[in-house]
Amino acid sequence: MKTMKTFFKVITLAAAMVSVSAVQAADTSKIGVVFPSKVMKESPQRARIIKQLEGEFKGRYEELQSLEKSIKSIETKIKKDGELLNKSEVTSLQRDIEGKISEYKLKRKAFEEDNRRRQGEENQKVLSIVSKVINEVAKEGGYDLILNGEQIVFSKPALDISDKVIQKISTK
Repeated sequence: MKTMKTFFKVITLAAAMVSVSAVQAADTSKIGVVFPSKVMKESPQRARIIKQLEGEFKGRYEELQSLEKSIKSIETKIKKDGELLNKSEVTSLQRDIEGKISEYKLKRKAFEEDNRRRQGEENQKVLSIVSKVINEVAKEGGYDLILNGEQIVFSKPALDISDKVIQKISTK
């Protein structure tokens, strides 16, 4: 995320530096616009990341679901059979629920933190690839300036090179 923010800041700074003289020089300069979020969303790497992370966290997710079902099962038993059970059994079941809820919360928090961290790591890898591909497309296309389309107010659709970047990134 930090690299992505830095990337956006650099692109925004470049856009801010474009002045009236740059507009006048646009006749001789080739300018392109790229929408990083579109590129990230439509890149095939994103689908691979999603599948990879789903596989990586599947066991822990299933464990959380199992724990949740166990808690609900015990709660249902207390509601359904609570009057038939003696007081010590009800107390024992309630303690069991409390222990399982604590375990669930702890495991869920760890799962979410680990998942968020891994998503960030994988997004950084893809962002690095996207940045390299944008540079390659810019060099191959002879662009003098590439702007972040999400940071500018207006651009002609003809300046958008996002599809070219997506096409090129698909080969990586």
